[in-house]
Amino acid sequence: MSVQTGTSPSGGPSSQRLVDRARHRVGRLFRDPNPIWIRELKQAARLGRTPVILLVFVVLMTLLVSSLGGILSTDVSPATTGVILFQVFFSLAYLLVTLVGPAVAANSIASEREGRTWEAVLLTGIPPGEIARGKFLAAYTAISMYVVMLAPVGALPFLFGGITALEVVIAFLFLFLIALLSVAFGLAISSKMASLRVAILVTLLLAFPISSGLFMAAGWGLSYAAHHAWPEVPEGPPIWLPAAYQRAPFGLDYVLFLVLLPTAAILVPAWFLYQVTVANLTSESDDRSVGLKRWFVVCAPVLAAAAAVPALSVDPHERLAAILAGMCAVLLFLTFCVFLFAGEPVAPSRRVEVHWARDGASRLRRFFGPGVMRSAYLLLGVGVAAIAALWLLGFQLLVDPSVVSPGFSAQQLGYLTSYALAFYVFLVGLGAFLRARTGSSMVARVLLVTLLFTIAVGPWIVAAIAGLIARNGAGDGALVVAAPSPFYVFLMMSKAGSSDPGAFLTGGFAAMAGWLALGLGLLAAARSRCAALIDQREAALAQTDVLLAQEDEAARAAERAAAAAAEGGAPGGAADTPA
Repeated sequence: MSVQTGTSPSGGPSSQRLVDRARHRVGRLFRDPNPIWIRELKQAARLGRTPVILLVFVVLMTLLVSSLGGILSTDVSPATTGVILFQVFFSLAYLLVTLVGPAVAANSIASEREGRTWEAVLLTGIPPGEIARGKFLAAYTAISMYVVMLAPVGALPFLFGGITALEVVIAFLFLFLIALLSVAFGLAISSKMASLRVAILVTLLLAFPISSGLFMAAGWGLSYAAHHAWPEVPEGPPIWLPAAYQRAPFGLDYVLFLVLLPTAAILVPAWFLYQVTVANLTSESDDRSVGLKRWFVVCAPVLAAAAAVPALSVDPHERLAAILAGMCAVLLFLTFCVFLFAGEPVAPSRRVEVHWARDGASRLRRFFGPGVMRSAYLLLGVGVAAIAALWLLGFQLLVDPSVVSPGFSAQQLGYLTSYALAFYVFLVGLGAFLRARTGSSMVARVLLVTLLFTIAVGPWIVAAIAGLIARNGAGDGALVVAAPSPFYVFLMMSKAGSSDPGAFLTGGFAAMAGWLALGLGLLAAARSRCAALIDQREAALAQTDVLLAQEDEAARAAERAAAAAAEGGAPGGAADTPA
């Protein structure tokens, strides 16, 4: 029972089923809210400037939208004015959320460390996951107040016409979802930084280009693809999703592109950022790997399925391009995960092993724990399965008689898949080897980036310097020098179906075999190195245990000798005492 509240803490769920655990967590959120969240809300409520800032911001946005509406209404129709105001308002709101949200979140954990209060938070015994959730809820509540205060202003375009109420509601809903990602991004950066100013500076420097690039790519770029799929959706406006939800006909494409893909685009990065925050808040001697590995195992098949979705909905003559684009996207994701797990420790710490033994952890639970080779095997198993599944689906789609030159297309896909598998094995082996040979994860990642860039670009630079690339095509055969570069596979694909491919395919297959053999060799070397390091650590720990045991035995012997001396000297001492 708590001394402060006089109540007993709530127990766990009565069942370990996923549904019961989720129901228990939802009920606990209302009965016993996160203490970090409550503390942050109480601190924010004591600030008198927060309502003033919100009021000034809303007044400025209202004046801007009203002035722009008044100017436009004199030249264009009210319906066109409403559409323009809708695009301008939600574009500005997107900019606000993607810049203010990360900045507010970056202020949470870094300010605790700079203010010397982070140790007090750790001494409460609250788990890192609960601390991360509390900080997230506090920052998300703060940015949600800005969005809620903007709701009346966002309804002004609806009064002009051209925009329905449902489109305004959907736009605000996505604004809240984007705020979720923005806050999670800022929190992940803040959990790594020790200085508040550095955390805010790094967050804003990263948030601005990322948000701008996503706005142009997912806004203007995808609006043309949406118009191509559904002519009812206008092309060009960056805020096109609300119109697509209302105007696109319901069907398989609607479910795939407007329900499943946006859900994956929100949940996958949000889950990743949450696990990164928890890992950064966890001590180095604890298990920091299990959350990220669970995310990888779940999200790799999800992203592979998402990469295959466009190929299922496009016309037969566009399937090859869609499959190749999806394959490249999956390869980029797997390459990122190789860099992510390059920060793994060589083996789990003794503290983690003690917790495993105490909890009776299964082999699967231990496999998801810290360790260089555990991560390498997980990357190989999941990554190879994702690439192979995507190739199998693409092959089934390309052998359709309605596809133009099905044999030629399947051959191109086979070249890309073969080179991708071989180079991916090499990349995993290289990452494991560098981490096993270096003492710092940062050094391993820097070396991995340097070597990957050298391998990808170096062969082409060498060929250009040597004059092997001839403009008249006479020296095309010398391009085999660039076979070690992973971009060489696109040259192989261009020669697919050719009557005289020459040495292009021979050089490409030789490079594939070389990367595969080298990757397996690096994996074997990394395993040997990790085993040697583990043996050295176990020997050092055993020696330490022996020394501690000897010290304990010496201390006990000294205590026994002192006790024996005290018992032996007691009668003599009593006899010498005068009457």
